[in-house]
Amino acid sequence: MFYPSDLTESNREYPVIVWANGTGCITQLYFNLLKSFAAAGYIVAADTSVMTADGTAQSDTVDYILEKNGDPSSVFYGKVDTDNIAAAGHSQGGRSAVNAGAADSRIKCVLSIAGSNFKYEAAKLSKPVFFMTGTLDLMVLSSMWVKPAYGAVTGPAVYASLKGGVHTTCIFTPDKISAYAIAWFDANLKDDDAAKTVFVSGGALSNDSNWKDFMCK
Repeated sequence: MFYPSDLTESNREYPVIVWANGTGCITQLYFNLLKSFAAAGYIVAADTSVMTADGTAQSDTVDYILEKNGDPSSVFYGKVDTDNIAAAGHSQGGRSAVNAGAADSRIKCVLSIAGSNFKYEAAKLSKPVFFMTGTLDLMVLSSMWVKPAYGAVTGPAVYASLKGGVHTTCIFTPDKISAYAIAWFDANLKDDDAAKTVFVSGGALSNDSNWKDFMCK
């Protein structure tokens, strides 16, 4: 669990990100990325499962954080913005996030980082989703997994590929992707108008020379 430093002293509610790991990856590998999400004003609930594809672990995590929201003994008591929950994950966890988002009505938007998404599963998702990948990701090839998933989703979607990005960029150099990930959450969970403009054609992401192949729908 990660949360903003002001949470214990605040009376406000915070949006939530439920996180899923890549295949065989321990949660500790993502600590720097997840801490950046918390610092931006989000409660982050990270599942410890290393096999997450079907999305059920993330739905269980939603159950967990909502239970803590109603528990007077929890630091999260009354602090959860229950209407604004995102599913996010890396690799197999990105597939999990898409599946959880498709199946769980409590999840409002999705972030799939280098996700090994199946096209037929992505076709079930109608909620906003951001597919991040890297041009040098040789483990989950965009042409085989990410672009077909982007094409299959029926709702709002964004796709972009980090130049020189590899499969583990979000683990070892998370600062290269964290700002756009946070902007995605801000746009969809905080209704931030400035963040929304980042993801349109002609917006900041499409004009960023560090990224290529931007698409949105």
